[in-house]
Amino acid sequence: MNPPNPSFFVTGGTLRPNAPSYVTRSADRELFEGLSRGEFCYVLTSRQMGKSSLMSRTASRLREEGSRVVVLDLTSYGQNLTVEQWYDGLCSAIGRQLRIEDLMEAFWMTHERLGGLQRLMMALEYVILPVLTPTAEHPEGRKLVVFVDEIDVVRSLPFSTDEFFAAIRGCYNRRPEQPGFERVAFCLMGTAAPADLIRDPRTTPFHIGRRIELTDFTIDEASVLVPGIEACMPPSKACPIRALAIFDRIHYWTAGHPYLTQRLCQAVSEILPVAPESEPEALVDRLCDQIFLSTRARELDDNLLFVRERMLRGDGDPTRRICLYEEIRSGKSVRDDDSNDAIGQLRLAGIIGSEWGELTVRNRIYHTVFDPVWIETRLPFGELEKPGGERVRLMNNCMIGRGIINDLVLLDDQVSRRHAQIQMQSQGEYTLQDLGSSNGTFIDGQPVQRPVILHDGARIDIGPFQLIFRQIRKPEVNIAEGATGHFRRPPR
Repeated sequence: MNPPNPSFFVTGGTLRPNAPSYVTRSADRELFEGLSRGEFCYVLTSRQMGKSSLMSRTASRLREEGSRVVVLDLTSYGQNLTVEQWYDGLCSAIGRQLRIEDLMEAFWMTHERLGGLQRLMMALEYVILPVLTPTAEHPEGRKLVVFVDEIDVVRSLPFSTDEFFAAIRGCYNRRPEQPGFERVAFCLMGTAAPADLIRDPRTTPFHIGRRIELTDFTIDEASVLVPGIEACMPPSKACPIRALAIFDRIHYWTAGHPYLTQRLCQAVSEILPVAPESEPEALVDRLCDQIFLSTRARELDDNLLFVRERMLRGDGDPTRRICLYEEIRSGKSVRDDDSNDAIGQLRLAGIIGSEWGELTVRNRIYHTVFDPVWIETRLPFGELEKPGGERVRLMNNCMIGRGIINDLVLLDDQVSRRHAQIQMQSQGEYTLQDLGSSNGTFIDGQPVQRPVILHDGARIDIGPFQLIFRQIRKPEVNIAEGATGHFRRPPR
């Protein structure tokens, strides 16, 4: 028997540039060609899409072509920093990787009166560019490509980094008068939308940059994974047709999502040596249920947890986001729109794709896990609108009062510590009850003596606060049929 090789498939971390399970996509060609031409490129997409592996492979190819390459992983520099410390860290990392650390440090120390960004950009001009000029060994000079990975970390820094992005744009704007900057190219990679990274649209580099799309694996692209499956079969049972049938069923579930595909392939490769005659469809379906679809799996898999947290706690209004996802999942026609923030956040969560300009759930695993039951238990049926327009989501129970333990805290002496309670009933209706408050609770000007059913637009007066109740929706899902529904497969 051939020894099984589950390590052929990699489900976490960065793949080696020569890893046999690396799947080449159009993004590989587009990014390499763009950076070779000196373009500003960016890869902003959801997690576990293969960004780091793409960066590693592209960096390796660029080095083979003679370019100097710097990789700045922003997670390694910390977050509790001053502006100067952050730029000093970037400057030191560039110096180490280009093996000119002493020159960079000397330049940094002799220009202390300048700000951090100004020192970094002057070091690029007066220290780094001369290193790239033509030499006898490189008569045409060398190019420098700077990868900035995990760029979304800048959102957690205690200072604005708008100037950093403006400086990158400045490097490209200076090319007509300073041709040396044509030797420098930047690539930003991370999980964020361009608008999340820079506040001032007038200085954003993304308007002049090239967006690189990381798509899911097509069947043809992912064919390099089939030999890895076949290699785990006993020699007497090895069969390329059967390995292909297994992979087809894997792709049926994952639609080529990089992590989900590698993870399911890995699980198959681990069980094939002991169950070589399992029917492909039944084998893959059983493993898919174990590692993704079961109740326990949904709470353990990192990718599913990321999607869930991004859906519930990402930027913007989670209610709007989940309602939009509900429309997409139900098969309603929702056009793709780059200017729609809710669509952008669903993209960063990784849960949707686009087919002929219309949005669709990305794969059958997500379609099954994030089903109508999941939606139903995470969408509010009502909201309270506070003065000023802020809205508070109402789930099953909402305690209102002056005490900080309440769900809705109203700080005023006229409000009791535990003043009132709103509860959802079985049919999605809400009732309001006064909890024996000192100054009473009023609905549409009438005192609340006993639990009262709230109607859409009801005015609730508690002390000096006026709240408006909004009934968003009522339950529609049939729990018994929660996991069913039409799945439109994204294009291959």
